Amino acid sequence: MSKNLWKEIIDTVVPLKKKRAEFGREIKPVPQKKNRTNDIDVSFISLEDIKILKHRNIIESDLYVGDESRVDKATIKNIRRGNFSFDAKLDLHGKTLERAFATFISFINKNYECENRNLLIVTGKGNPEKNTGVIRKNLPAWLNDENVKDKILYVNYANISDGGDGAFYILLRKKKFI
Repeated sequence: MSKNLWKEIIDTVVPLKKKRAEFGREIKPVPQKKNRTNDIDVSFISLEDIKILKHRNIIESDLYVGDESRVDKATIKNIRRGNFSFDAKLDLHGKTLERAFATFISFINKNYECENRNLLIVTGKGNPEKNTGVIRKNLPAWLNDENVKDKILYVNYANISDGGDGAFYILLRKKKFI
């Protein structure tokens, strides 16, 4: 192929548009830590790649909103169809960040002990112009707190009927009996 023909072809290339996730949310890169043992840079990878890397034990098993790698397909299908009946609900509207965090940790631990597995946590959407919605922004980080991380199996945004982006579904692990 001649260089002139190649130049003509390259000049006609147009970048692809960004892909959109379900419900019109943009797919955002998930920040990851470098794995010390394998030195693989996993700074910006998709949730699908996280599933593969976790399966191969290449990255640490942190929790992320929307990560379906720990849950079977039938459960995910039921949640998407709106067949998620929650055992307990927590509304964090009007609480300070510190009080909301303490309430969240207590709520998860109490429901884990009571063997309630399906939870709904309402944070509210907030208003970016007024700098509200800090609880919603911080909840994904709270999932990896050492007091609750090993008890949570799955987290995702709720369906619109249960609060949409202003609420989260949380599926807890089964209680371990020693």
